[in-house]
Amino acid sequence: MNRTVQFLIGLLAIGLAVAAGIYGRTTYLREVSTYQVPVPAADIPAYTVLDPSMFQMRDMPRALESLPYFQTVEDLDGLITNRPLPGGLPVPGSSAVPAASFRLADAAYEVVSIPVDPVSAVGGQVQVGQRVNLYRMIAAESDPNQSTDGAKPALRSIQVEMIAENVLVVDVRSSQGVKAGPDSQETQATGAMGSNSQQAEQVQILTLALEPETVRKVLDAVASSKKQGGLLWTTLAIP
Repeated sequence: MNRTVQFLIGLLAIGLAVAAGIYGRTTYLREVSTYQVPVPAADIPAYTVLDPSMFQMRDMPRALESLPYFQTVEDLDGLITNRPLPGGLPVPGSSAVPAASFRLADAAYEVVSIPVDPVSAVGGQVQVGQRVNLYRMIAAESDPNQSTDGAKPALRSIQVEMIAENVLVVDVRSSQGVKAGPDSQETQATGAMGSNSQQAEQVQILTLALEPETVRKVLDAVASSKKQGGLLWTTLAIP
């Protein structure tokens, strides 16, 4: 075999090796170093309930697979965004949450916070997960024409009206927004002398899951208690 043939064989071998390397690199980049993740087809505003039709699959570096991004469209279906989602970018796991977690209650309810006085809210011992009834107590003057003695002032009576029944409590806070109620109480060890319990924060803000048709009635009662001296009273509902 002369040198020319050897040279051609060597050149062919080099060419095959280069071609195999290019093919292997292309296959590696396509099959190994990249994979598909769901990305918004367009910008999605905050507070949007997500639907699979809002997404498309896009090749991304496989390094993202170990990061906290949503990996499938099914994982996103039915979640609600808590911040805007840019189109074409992977969705961070913290940017979309179940509606119940985001709103603290089922999407069929409105979540409303109202101020309460601990003495009128079961001594400030209301806890998350309990159900309460709300009453409005207002003073009403009696008809002066019913009095036989014109010198006597009109008597005042108290009217009590239930305005919301079996309402789910989803959060309780103090007036400063600190977690309140019995669940907020912490126990600290004090060494050999035993333990000492800190005083629990009093409940002054109730966050409730209300049916939409009840919200206005409750807010009217809150406004009335502020302006007209009425009183909003909370009781634990019968199980």
